[in-house]
Amino acid sequence: RSRNLTLHTLTAPIAEQAAALRAERNLATADAMIAATALQSGCSHLITNDGKYRGIPGLEVLVIREHAEEKDKQ
Repeated sequence: RSRNLTLHTLTAPIAEQAAALRAERNLATADAMIAATALQSGCSHLITNDGKYRGIPGLEVLVIREHAEEKDKQ
């Protein structure tokens, strides 16, 4: 068990928000569930290597690849 990782159970509010995100943003089901879980659990940031989560209101997205590219330029 890690203090830096929390596993969340799929709840009805997460599933409902995931369904809405899937319909609104044309996300794959798994991607919509990730975003909805982050939003419902109050995550401060979603760290990913996929920029498709950008633009979801309330979700701060950090794309690893972009930060690595910035570091390489320094």
